[in-house]
Amino acid sequence: MAGSSNRGAADLQRECARLQIDEEEEGGLEVAGEEDEDNGRVKIDSRYCLVGCFLTDKVINFVAMKNTMAALWRPGEGVCIKDLSPTLFLFQFFHEIDVRRILDSGPWTFDQHILLVHRLGADEQPQNIPLFLTTFWVQIYNLPLGFQSDSILQSIGNYIGSSLESDENNLKGVWRNYMRLRVSLDVRKPLKRRMRLKRT
Repeated sequence: MAGSSNRGAADLQRECARLQIDEEEEGGLEVAGEEDEDNGRVKIDSRYCLVGCFLTDKVINFVAMKNTMAALWRPGEGVCIKDLSPTLFLFQFFHEIDVRRILDSGPWTFDQHILLVHRLGADEQPQNIPLFLTTFWVQIYNLPLGFQSDSILQSIGNYIGSSLESDENNLKGVWRNYMRLRVSLDVRKPLKRRMRLKRT
């Protein structure tokens, strides 16, 4: 009985040794389009999805984070939060208004860690998206009168990071203690605290 078993194993090893992996053919694999809701399968609408991670090396308590962010955001049409990995999360909303409000009102934090988010494109895979940008409203102090213009404010925003928008009240009135700019910052780079201005 043992001899028969050994012969069977030896035959299987010889068969496996003869297996070869062919190079991928040029045509590849063609599949039919995805089914829609009418055929019983619900599709994820990526237009309303954000992918994000927190700026920390610590493991995030997913259940606590999910409950906290849902309570903070309170989206009118709800939100579904899924953990794609211990550090990567998918936030699916169900209306454009909710997505825009979350993006425009950031940055958001959980447990004192900034949430870095990216709006998912139609053909993007969440795991392949580099997450290193966040947005802040920055206050600019002691800006001389001769430098208070939209173009200079935009240049200042691009010096700090990438300029997104300027507070509509910046250039209204006689005097303001500071100007406000919304900028996109790369968290891999150090923050700029001071800047010298001169005319060319």
